[in-house]
Amino acid sequence: MPSFSSHSSHTRLSPRPQPADSVKANFAGQHSTVNCQTCNRTMVPRVISYYGQPLRSICPFCGTTFSKFPSGLQRLMHRFQTRRLSFTLFKGMTLLALCFGMLWWVSDWAKLPVNLSLFMVFGAIGFGLLALAELFVQGVEHLAARLSHESNYYWAAFVLIIMVIAHQRDDLIQYLLLFSILLLVRWVIVGTVRALSGCKSH
Repeated sequence: MPSFSSHSSHTRLSPRPQPADSVKANFAGQHSTVNCQTCNRTMVPRVISYYGQPLRSICPFCGTTFSKFPSGLQRLMHRFQTRRLSFTLFKGMTLLALCFGMLWWVSDWAKLPVNLSLFMVFGAIGFGLLALAELFVQGVEHLAARLSHESNYYWAAFVLIIMVIAHQRDDLIQYLLLFSILLLVRWVIVGTVRALSGCKSH
């Protein structure tokens, strides 16, 4: 009878699974696993998509959202303005308001043309109001960062408060509208400055 010789050791199947060499797998120099901030487990985030568009990634253990993927419009808005916790622009606007106020005082003292004095007055008042708006925005952002909260909830609550006040007090609608326009103008100016500074830094 033909005898079957034992195969060599390198062709035998081991009863124990061999440890994989890719336990510490890397993607582009970074570990593929991360720690969930909610359940503190090491995991690989699962991506949730809608019609091929990735929406967010979640933890496979507790289901907590790990990160969100912004849409094209959101990416454009993030390029236009990023939330920076800094009072630098507030100091710059305050300085401009003081300069316009000083120039208005000089023009009034030197009896310069009325149009020039009006320009200085509007500049001082405008930059002063913008400085107050920037101080308000930075105060809300710093409060949210201090409490480790998402500032979007604060702004949603602020809009809700404005709507309630406008509904209860008709005489305050014009002031609320003025304050909202001021915040909008501040957003455009500060966003443009930051976008231009970001382009120059690149």
